[in-house]
Amino acid sequence: MIKIKPILFTVIQFLTSLLLMIVCLIIAKATTHFFEINFPSALIAMLLLFLLLSIGVIKAAWIAPASQPVLKYMALFFIPAGVGLVEHLNIIAMHWPLLMSTLILVPSFGLFFVSYIAKRRGSNG
Repeated sequence: MIKIKPILFTVIQFLTSLLLMIVCLIIAKATTHFFEINFPSALIAMLLLFLLLSIGVIKAAWIAPASQPVLKYMALFFIPAGVGLVEHLNIIAMHWPLLMSTLILVPSFGLFFVSYIAKRRGSNG
């Protein structure tokens, strides 16, 4: 015989954690709409969720039931990006020097900047 209580409890946990993430997304969408920001609302929602997790308003265990399946199949979310790259190969071919220099210079600058800050902090104590 199937026990309903554990299944119901799992479903309620999943829906609650999903609701927490959806509320963050709704707040982010309202923020971008109200302030007319041209910034992805999903990114703002992730920053909001990170902030809420960091200050302890939301516990990681509360969002784990809905986030674990997404993390398990995260590789599938890269398929549309790969298809988009293949569809726009002509644009990439036209601008490859700029793209390559950006892909090399930006991480290099970040690495040198972080090492500079680390050296300054190390010498100052």
